Amino acid sequence: TAECKLLAGELYSGAQEFVDDLSLVFANAVTFNRAGHDEGEPMSCAYYDASRHLLRYTRWLSLDYLSPYLTEDSKSDGIIHQGPISHWLLTTCFQKEACEEMEGMVLNQIVEKSEEGDRYTWMEIECEKLLKALRHQSDLKHMTFFIQPNYPADYKAFVSKPMDWERVQKTLQQRKYNNFGDIVEDLRLIFSNALKYNARAKGTETVSGRAYDAALFMSSKLEVVIQRLLISVSDKLEREKIDQVISEREIEAAERAEEERIRTAWQKDREKSRSVSIEVKARVEPVVTVKLIQRRSANRRDMDFDFPFYDEDDGHHEQTHMEALRQQKLIFEKQQRDRAEMRNISQALGFSVMARLLEKSQAIVWSKKMVEKVAVDKSMKTKSENTVSEKIEQTDICAKTAIEKNEPEDLNDFTETAMDKKIMVIILKKQKSKKKKHRIRSIAVFD
Repeated sequence: TAECKLLAGELYSGAQEFVDDLSLVFANAVTFNRAGHDEGEPMSCAYYDASRHLLRYTRWLSLDYLSPYLTEDSKSDGIIHQGPISHWLLTTCFQKEACEEMEGMVLNQIVEKSEEGDRYTWMEIECEKLLKALRHQSDLKHMTFFIQPNYPADYKAFVSKPMDWERVQKTLQQRKYNNFGDIVEDLRLIFSNALKYNARAKGTETVSGRAYDAALFMSSKLEVVIQRLLISVSDKLEREKIDQVISEREIEAAERAEEERIRTAWQKDREKSRSVSIEVKARVEPVVTVKLIQRRSANRRDMDFDFPFYDEDDGHHEQTHMEALRQQKLIFEKQQRDRAEMRNISQALGFSVMARLLEKSQAIVWSKKMVEKVAVDKSMKTKSENTVSEKIEQTDICAKTAIEKNEPEDLNDFTETAMDKKIMVIILKKQKSKKKKHRIRSIAVFD
């Protein structure tokens, strides 16, 4: 309805009427769901909490985005207008109170840190946005004086703690900021130091005079950026709280439903056992009276029936939501460490496999060269053996021919003839033998 009236035009006489309609949307939701919230109805509780947050968030946004329509006023009453109030005015007093409320929620909030080198958490991303907002291209001529630590010689005589943009960025990257207030304080210190040191040259055309004017301009822009940061972070923090409350309510509702189911089943079993009549013979036996003392945990609420499982329960098995979150965080950190260790092991294995592959390739090249060399040596050896065998065959033929020509008729004649002849003995080495053996290959008789 408020959007249609705004788009129609000329239905709102001023910004205050539009803000009143927006506040009425969430104020009505709070009023309607208050009874269900008091009774513990889950849906009403969720709408009630969300409406209260949105009512406060609408006040923050309206006092920031509609700042040109704010009116000056002096605070007459001593009432502090904070929280989900149903009506507020577009005045500087309400804007100041809203800013103080958000600063109390955000500046002392501990920043959720990530490991150095990992991706930023959403809180660290908000801090990074704050830094980047000061480095727009349109503001380069003003930020030139404050990016790097270029200080004059007498700078420390006027400024006790020098600060620059790069130092703030490096501190953020090293995860040394514990809360939002620390980084906001350092950024404000950059321009307050410049105003303090260059106040002597105010209104001049010197470098100090230009630095003073640039510090005035950037400090006003920084306050605008800080205001946007306060609104964004406050909204996210409140949403996280609401989600946590809703999840806790759902867990409690599930536990109550399970408890009711077990109680109903136990009652049915008890009624069924009572309906069955069993005849037992009476026996006279001594009766021993035993007194049982049960200790119940302090946080257990009383019930209107006997719960059969509570006798074995020690009451210390429940785990709070924060303990579960801490446990999940420890598991996540362990996974990060295991992942880094696995990465190192994988690199070591990769280098080892690569070295072995290189050795294998070199061995293959060497073996090919050796095979070629052995083949050449074998061929040369075969040729030499063939040459020797041919010479031996020729010698045998020559010896046989000579013997046939001079063959004696009788042994005595051969002996007598041999006395007048010269005997040639050919001695050859046996091939491929470890021991040196000699044998007479042939005998040739010649004059």
